[in-house]
Amino acid sequence: MAVSPYLSRAMLKSVKGWRERFLRKLAETRTSDMWIEGNLTRDGRFWLVDFPGLSAFTQGRTRKEAYFMAKDLLEGLAEVEGFDFDVTVIPGKANTLRAGAADTKAFTAFVLRRWRQAHDLTLQEAADRMGARSVNAYARYEKGRNEPTLSMMERLIRAISPGEPLPILFGS
Repeated sequence: MAVSPYLSRAMLKSVKGWRERFLRKLAETRTSDMWIEGNLTRDGRFWLVDFPGLSAFTQGRTRKEAYFMAKDLLEGLAEVEGFDFDVTVIPGKANTLRAGAADTKAFTAFVLRRWRQAHDLTLQEAADRMGARSVNAYARYEKGRNEPTLSMMERLIRAISPGEPLPILFGS
């Protein structure tokens, strides 16, 4: 008997109401104080997920699969960068989604590194734009040794891309 790539009726029944169950569970467990926002758009048969500030893109056949693929994408990119954390992806307003991690120090470091790389800057250039005395002052944040305050995080991101909207949301 061949295995169908599509969901069976029993599987569809178990999937029904997944968003409500997911949001209830998420409300019970606060996972992150920092979120990055991504765009979720429908294109024909696929749901496309784009995290513009991170130069990261994925897709899924269903909305639920797109959320799972976004989680997998960010965890995979983080692993390549040398970070290890679990990502939580939740629906945002309108056609957006949010991704965050309980380990905010590592997640912040990952976001800073990807943001800098997406803008084709070296550590030296980023440190110079920030007005840091040395490359290490900036690199400590990007390596996860220091966790920046909210104002410092905004300063770090603005140094890399002045004038662009912040890709980060704070709060649960």
